[in-house]
Amino acid sequence: MIRNRLIAAATVGDDTVGFAVEDALLLVDTALRVADWDTARTRDIVDPITHESALALLTRLNREVRDTAQAARERADTAYPEGYMPTASE
Repeated sequence: MIRNRLIAAATVGDDTVGFAVEDALLLVDTALRVADWDTARTRDIVDPITHESALALLTRLNREVRDTAQAARERADTAYPEGYMPTASE
């Protein structure tokens, strides 16, 4: 399943890929667990996608997804502080 999701998300060149944050967190967390359990299988999955080691790739992705989620929460908290009530036009 992880392999299929990664391949489905593969881009051409420098295209951007979009995932819901929850999906990205689950995907990276699961991939890290699988990489820990079966390093040879993980290498088989990741090598065709990138020349970066699986652990380095997944660690970087994990950090980036968590940073993105935190930034989104901060933007939402700024835009909609506690007690915020939308106006009639919103």
